[in-house]
Amino acid sequence: MEYRKFISGEAVKGVTAACAGAALFWIGQQWLTSDLEYHQQARNSYLSASLGQQGLSMAYAGKPLSNASIVDFSIYNRTSKQFNNVDLMFSIIDPKTPFTLISSGIITPSGIPQPEIIEEIPTKEPWIKNFKIKAFPKQSAGESYDAVFVFDGDKAPQMSVVSLSNDVSIGHYRDWKDAIEFVLLFGLPTIILIFTISSLIDYFTEPSRHRKLVKRFAHHAVELSEAGALRNSDPDAIADAGEIYASFARPKPSKVWSKIFPARKFDY
Repeated sequence: MEYRKFISGEAVKGVTAACAGAALFWIGQQWLTSDLEYHQQARNSYLSASLGQQGLSMAYAGKPLSNASIVDFSIYNRTSKQFNNVDLMFSIIDPKTPFTLISSGIITPSGIPQPEIIEEIPTKEPWIKNFKIKAFPKQSAGESYDAVFVFDGDKAPQMSVVSLSNDVSIGHYRDWKDAIEFVLLFGLPTIILIFTISSLIDYFTEPSRHRKLVKRFAHHAVELSEAGALRNSDPDAIADAGEIYASFARPKPSKVWSKIFPARKFDY
């Protein structure tokens, strides 16, 4: 029976370790899969009312505009390195969708000169826009390169972005990274603080708990002796048993707190 319990316990430990290792491996792979990440947002009918309703008129390429819709890609570099000469291709998913692109470009974060960093690469297809980002440093929290596309009309077409650089990939923004970073920055220190305080409280309360435990043992031994449930009811033997138990149950010195605070005094 004991052997089976041991085997079962070891099997549970092995499975738990394997699952934890697989989970950590998956998280590591996912963390490193995309070098760049992006949030995409479409804002249809950007103007609260059409230009005609506001008594305004605007034209593009000789044609009047009715409203404006925007597609915005916020691109983040949350790695620990800077990328250079990153080629990104933005395209309309369905080229057959009627559209009129009014303007497009990439807005750089504050402090990064846009004309020197961003270069638009000409393309033959009107539904494709290519940009070269000559320097893509790691951003601070909340900073991003914003690729903005403004279309005529009440609804913007669906768009996508891919990287044309072999050494740089781009993927959807991973919100779970923020959760893990929050846990590492705030949750883990909180857990460590709670554990430290709990350990410190245990260190100073262990003498009292040990004294109560020994008294309960001694009281129980006397009750058993009076009930004739012991083979040896000699008071000295009972006292010796109490001392043995007190020595056995006495907590070991703390490897940390005993080096900082004076030695604890135990009554037994």
